[in-house]
Amino acid sequence: MKKAILKVTKETKTGKNIEFQDTRNNKKMSNKELINRLEIGKSSYNNDYCVKHDKNGNKYVASKPDGSQKNNLG
Repeated sequence: MKKAILKVTKETKTGKNIEFQDTRNNKKMSNKELINRLEIGKSSYNNDYCVKHDKNGNKYVASKPDGSQKNNLG
């Protein structure tokens, strides 16, 4: 299994991921910043992560599917 590039460093009480850390360089970024990088499409994170929408239309970051049900974002 490939090591995750991002790990979650902060969540809301309901479990929404709101802060991430790049495990390669320890850079921290907010959910908004990461979503913006992914949507631009020229980020090193685009190979492993994508932006999805919940039932209310809110955006969130998710790991791209790799066939394993065991791993998920951080």
